[in-house]
Order: sequence, then structure tokens, then C-alpha cells
Amino acid sequence: MKKILSIVCAFFLLIGIGGCSSKSDEDILAFFEAFHNTLNAQSGHITAQIQMDSTDQSIIDIDLQMLQKEDLQIALSMDLESNGNRQEDFLQFYTRDGKTYLNSMGTTSQSVLSNLGIDASEKISVYDPFMNFSDSELCDLIESSSKDGNTYSLTIDPSLISTLLDSFGTVDVESSTLDAVIENETLSSFTLDVSGRQTLEEASENIRFTIDCQIEDLDQLQSISFPDDLETY
Repeated sequence: MKKILSIVCAFFLLIGIGGCSSKSDEDILAFFEAFHNTLNAQSGHITAQIQMDSTDQSIIDIDLQMLQKEDLQIALSMDLESNGNRQEDFLQFYTRDGKTYLNSMGTTSQSVLSNLGIDASEKISVYDPFMNFSDSELCDLIESSSKDGNTYSLTIDPSLISTLLDSFGTVDVESSTLDAVIENETLSSFTLDVSGRQTLEEASENIRFTIDCQIEDLDQLQSISFPDDLETY
């Protein structure tokens, strides 16, 4: 009887292990397609929080509106928190009518977009690092995947994230997971969680960062609200 119970327990353990490491190429490719479509949007509103934990904890809150109709319009606001000290409106950056406007902790300035190598009359797109990957190469980047409704959960190859974070090899990522919600073949939200270690010369410390992002009004945003005193920057 004990032997039979042992066999049954082992059977269900193997099923559980197999389920944890399962992988659906269809789901993986659906995510990358949504990722690509999101990057190509001509307008949208993104809010995100980046939390970094190492020796100290830092949090960056980002609010970004982007609109490309006749010219490029951007409204970016960042709040910063470190060691419990928070600075609201740490940085604000705007573009409109071919000009750029910067407010950094109360110090304002303005310039022109061409100084950044950007033509305001041309549509710009965000660089997609996976554009030239084949379907099989994209699937190889993911170690496991699961899907619950329109939520996709992926375990990413740690070596990929290590290389993206630091090409010098000082970062060793131990785990990297991504949960993404896909609606209308675009991302509506995602959470990326990465943990590992960073080594610089003789010093080594644990690192972890989380990016929690919400994406709204893709290709639906009609206008951006700018500060009334923008021209005085």
C-alpha cells in the first residue's frame, strides 16, 4: 500500500513539475506581437513605477503622454523617491511646435527638437530590439509560459536580461518574470520583475527591480495638456 501511495505521489509531483515548466509558442508569439504593436502606436498615455532594491531602495514614478499628429507632442513627468525621501516633479519634459521644454526641480530651460536629432514633422517609433528575431528565436528567449484569460505570464531567459542590463558582465540575473495583459493585440499593462547580483571589482550585492506599467489610449489620445507658462521656460 505504501509503495502504491509513493508511486501516486511521484506521478502527481511529475505532473506539477511538468506544468511549471510548460511553454506555449503560440502565447509567446502573441506577446511579442502585442509588444511590437504597442511600440508602433502613434499616441498613448503611459504610467509606470520603477522600483529598485539594492543597498538602498529607489522608486521612480513616470507619467508620459505622447501624440503624433501634425507634429510630435510629449508630456513627461517624473517623481523620485530614495531612502524614504520623495521629490515630486523631479523632472518635467515637454515637446511642442518643434521645441523642447525642461523643468528640473524648478530650473527651467527650452531648446529645439532638432538639437536632439529629431524632426518634429516626421513620425518616430520606439526601437524594437526583437524586430529581426525569427519566431523560433523569440520562443528561445522564454523558458516557460502560461495564460489566464488575457494575462500572459512568462519566465525570461536570465542571460538575456543580464546582457541587456550590462554588456560588461557585472550583472548576473538569477530570475526574470513578466506578467502582461493583452487587449486588442496590444499591451494594456505589464509587470517585469528581475532579481540577481551585481559585482564590481571586489564588491557584490543583491539587486532587484520591478517595472509596473499601465498603458492607455493607444492611438486614441486626442490632445495633451501643457502648463500655461510653458513659453516662459
